Amino acid sequence: MDLSDESIVEEFRQTGDSIKFKSLVRRYQNRIYNAAFRILGSQDEAEEVTQDTFLKVHQGIAGFRKEASFASWIFRIAHNLCVDTVRTKQRRTGVKVVSFDPQSTQNEDEPPDSSISLSQIADPLPSPAQKVDLEEQQIMIEKSLMELPESQRAVVVLHDIEGFQYQEIADIVGTSVGTVRSRLHYGRLKLREILAPYFDNQGVQTASR
Repeated sequence: MDLSDESIVEEFRQTGDSIKFKSLVRRYQNRIYNAAFRILGSQDEAEEVTQDTFLKVHQGIAGFRKEASFASWIFRIAHNLCVDTVRTKQRRTGVKVVSFDPQSTQNEDEPPDSSISLSQIADPLPSPAQKVDLEEQQIMIEKSLMELPESQRAVVVLHDIEGFQYQEIADIVGTSVGTVRSRLHYGRLKLREILAPYFDNQGVQTASR
């Protein structure tokens, strides 16, 4: 029977057994890499964030507290590293990311609600026969994600791809649940706008959640 993340963390803290830590790496390295890649759009940067995430986890695991899940904790570390990477690139290029969120300069705590998302973002591959089309859709979605500001992109990735709940995402990105809802709402709207011509041509429908 597989142990929970928290049980493995506790055993590693008590014994220092590197095998326990490696089991955590195996559980999360692909998820961390994929999320970082979708946020940053760079394989090299995603690999660096993944490596740095586990380095920070190893160094700081004694400070992990069970108020939040281990998944939320490790994704918060990865998210902060992604934000640092984005900010470093902005300083180097002098380019500021413009938010598509009309409430970005206002109070985001009471955003309009939205129940619409793109099911293709989170759905697994249904069959080998559809593999080519789905791979093309995935490429389009990942390119479109990069047109969102980082704050919205991170929330869409964490919710629609990684499946975190609003409160977990708020803990990860360090904001309120209302702000998470707002960023998700406007991020989805922008994604639909960007992807609509492609999906209309392909006959792919968006889905309600």
